[in-house]
Formats: sequence, structure tokens, C-alpha cells
Amino acid sequence: MFSFLKVLFQIRSTYVLLLLSLFSISLSIGRVIGTHNEFYLFLYWNLFLAFIPWVVASFIYSRKSKNVFSLVLLILVWLLFFPNAPYLMTDLLHLGKGTAIPLWYDLILLLSYSFTGMLFGFTSLNMIEEKLKALTKLKIYGVISAFLIYLSCFGIYLGRFLRWNSWDLLTNMRSLISDVSDMIVSPFDYPATWEFTFLFGTLLNVMYLGYKEFGVRKG
Repeated sequence: MFSFLKVLFQIRSTYVLLLLSLFSISLSIGRVIGTHNEFYLFLYWNLFLAFIPWVVASFIYSRKSKNVFSLVLLILVWLLFFPNAPYLMTDLLHLGKGTAIPLWYDLILLLSYSFTGMLFGFTSLNMIEEKLKALTKLKIYGVISAFLIYLSCFGIYLGRFLRWNSWDLLTNMRSLISDVSDMIVSPFDYPATWEFTFLFGTLLNVMYLGYKEFGVRKG
């Protein structure tokens, strides 16, 4: 555990994510104190769920074992929770709800959680990508990452609009698989599902590309 934490805090983005998380939580605390209303406290839970794939990806990234079976198993666990990170971006739909408070405060609050969730997701995906680069000879990491982002957006649609969550894969698997199967077998019966998945997935893919490419460096 100590060695894992040591590696974790050698990653520069860890400090940024910690700072953003603390800032987001502080805004929530300030809102509760100022309004005596707990409406937005669900963001704590959503932030925790966004934290899980980052922790799993950090563990995968830091471990030295080359056991293929355990690596695949860990990546599947990461993939199960990965949609929870960018899911926070959809909490912007709650803007304007709750008790009276300056709208700009809630905007900053929701943007803070949204941006933190996005970075938890992008950082975890980038670590998985780097781990695969180090262990395999595949040359299509970008394609794999793009596919995983679209897949996660499909999961986000299931969670945001159909109210499924990661735990249902274990507790209510039959009903979840039935719903997903219907959408895949008869895609034209579910236009909103695939429109959301494509548009939000494309947005996140472009943002992830920017996440990896932005910086002052020579081409």
C-alpha cells in the first residue's frame, strides 16, 4: 500500500485532482451553510464514484506484475466504473434547482464537480492507455480509447436517463442486459440513446485529444 501511495503522489496530476476535489467539496459545504439546504449533497457521492476508476487505473499503472489475467480483470473493473467520472458532467442539468441562491454560485459549483469528474476520467483513461503501450505491441491505442469513451457515454445514458448504475450489473443483471440488448438489436427504436452516445462521445473524444495534446511544445 505504501509503495502504491508513493507512486501515486509522484504523478503530478494527483495534486491537481486533490485540489479540485477539495475545492468542489468546499463549495458544497459553503452552500449548505449558506442555505441550510442539502439538495446538492448527492454530488459528494458522484465525486466518490468518479474517484473509483482513477484509483483502479492508478493501481494498474503502478503495478509491475505482467500477469495478463489479473491485468484484464483489473481493466474490466476499471471499465465498469469509468463512466462514473464523465457522468458528473451531466449533473449540469441540475442548474437552477434547489433553494434560492445566486445562480452563478450553483454554476461554479456544478462546473467544479463537472471538470473534476472529467479530469478523473481522462487521467484514468490515459494511465490505462500508457500501461497498454508499455505491455503490448498494439499501435491502435487512440482507436481503443475513442471506443472506450463512446462505450462510457452509452453507460452514462443508461445511468442518467434510465437510472441504471454500475452496481446493477451485479444486482440486477438480467433486466439490465435485457434493456441493453433491445437497444443494440433494434437501434432505430431508440434514437435518443444513440444520438446522445454519438454526440456526447464525440465531444469527450475531442476534449480528450485536447487533454493529451495541449501544451507548449514543438510539433
